[in-house]
Amino acid sequence: MRKNYTKSEKQAYFKGLRDRWQAAKKFAENGGAAEYQAIIMNHGMNISLTGFTLVYHQMKALGLDGLPYLDAKTFRGWKDNGFRVRKGETSQISGITWIGINKTDEDTDEVVDSYAIPKAYHLFHRSQVNAA
Repeated sequence: MRKNYTKSEKQAYFKGLRDRWQAAKKFAENGGAAEYQAIIMNHGMNISLTGFTLVYHQMKALGLDGLPYLDAKTFRGWKDNGFRVRKGETSQISGITWIGINKTDEDTDEVVDSYAIPKAYHLFHRSQVNAA
């Protein structure tokens, strides 16, 4: 059964995601992630510096080697690349993406408000997968 969250629980959840994002962004903007930008460019990755920083720090804290989005992918990402996440493995790494929301006027179908909300996604490290 799906849990229904209260408004305050949702607000706390989104605040936590925003705080994590802001911490990674602050680190990246203060010059701490200059080497990460070079890695992104060298590998031709189409990801944000803040997103890379967020995942990279989690991987290092867990003692996992490799690079985000090359050695850590979503369940679907591994499946699409011919790998299978081992049975019983749980995601240890999470990233954050931003989803754009447009509120429209029901009468005119005109956009009256737009904003972005954070959404967490979960990644599996290459040590958690086998070739399919």
